Amino acid sequence: MEAQALYYDQYSYDIDDNPYEIWKRLRDEAPVWYNEKYNYWVLSRYDDVLKASMDWQNFSSAWGTVLELMSENPGDAPLMINNDPPYHDQLRAVVAQQFTPASIAKLENDIRDIVLGYLQPLEGRDSFDFVQDFGRWIPMDVVSHILGIPHEGRRKINQWADDSLARDENGGMTEAGINAMGKAMGYFSEILEDRKANPCGDFLSYLTHAEIETEDGKRPFTKDESLFFMVLIASAGNETVARLLSNAGVLLARHPEQRQKLRDNPQLIPRAIEEMLRYEPPSPIQFRRLLNDVEMHGVTMKAGDNVALLTAAATRDDRHWDNPEVFDIERAPKRHVTFGYGPHTCLGSSVARLESKIALEEVLKRIPDWDVETAGLKRTRTSTVRGYSHVPIVIKR
Repeated sequence: MEAQALYYDQYSYDIDDNPYEIWKRLRDEAPVWYNEKYNYWVLSRYDDVLKASMDWQNFSSAWGTVLELMSENPGDAPLMINNDPPYHDQLRAVVAQQFTPASIAKLENDIRDIVLGYLQPLEGRDSFDFVQDFGRWIPMDVVSHILGIPHEGRRKINQWADDSLARDENGGMTEAGINAMGKAMGYFSEILEDRKANPCGDFLSYLTHAEIETEDGKRPFTKDESLFFMVLIASAGNETVARLLSNAGVLLARHPEQRQKLRDNPQLIPRAIEEMLRYEPPSPIQFRRLLNDVEMHGVTMKAGDNVALLTAAATRDDRHWDNPEVFDIERAPKRHVTFGYGPHTCLGSSVARLESKIALEEVLKRIPDWDVETAGLKRTRTSTVRGYSHVPIVIKR
């Protein structure tokens, strides 16, 4: 039988449902593969993705990191993830201190209260949706708590974030997504204007009065710099963790022996989260624009080409991990690239790890055993995050 032609794109719903064999073929057969339809290269091996993540002098983020949103003008927006050093580093330095592991650890009690606020009303139920009733809301509440977003705005921001990331199978934004982006930017601008006039000691007040250290000395943060930081933290901090928690609900149902290990020894939960991040990365793909010709595996990619760093394939590379297709919460810790690496390492990774840890601790205390109703599983359809929008579970007693 003739082998099926190798094909991958991040918009295909069929591929998104079951990409694992395609990812393996990319790693083994074509570690530098070209997508003719959308005109970009794909890197899928761990070492290559790691190298490209650190090499901003060749693999630039300045045109954007989402294919359908890439600009023809580098640095089009003062968004940290869409800029390279030195400007990227200058932006990051403004807020880095607020996101250190030590700073985030101080939020543990607040995060636990948020988790319990959603989990306790579910106790005693025979079934609920692990995402819609629980995991979807926690990250936005945590991010809002950090930023200082009013309670009354959180639900609509959550919906705007979901809508703005949704894509059809050709990579196009939906009409709801376009409208959501406009509404979110307007709402965020209003909040920042209020904090500028009426600072109250929260993170957004800090942003509106922050200074940035540039080559020419210190200057005040611009309105756009404050706005795009708020957009970045509110959107990335929400969607990535929501998908991580959705994947956790499914993985622990499908691997009950691993779930029991966590109940018997909750100290394994941080390691389990690292394995979930490796096994099902919630942020599976990031794009770069080449500044120079780059040769890898005998293939020359040209300056100006777009390159996909396929993180989700890299984290299953058997050149780096033993038995990578096995979900093993006791796997020895090893560096993965789920949160990026190098200058663009995820700013909020400490928050994501802490809130996921607390969420799983509290779930496993109260729900020892559950199954997923497979027929009700629904995936998110975006080009940037991968996970589930609906995870109906049935409690086993």
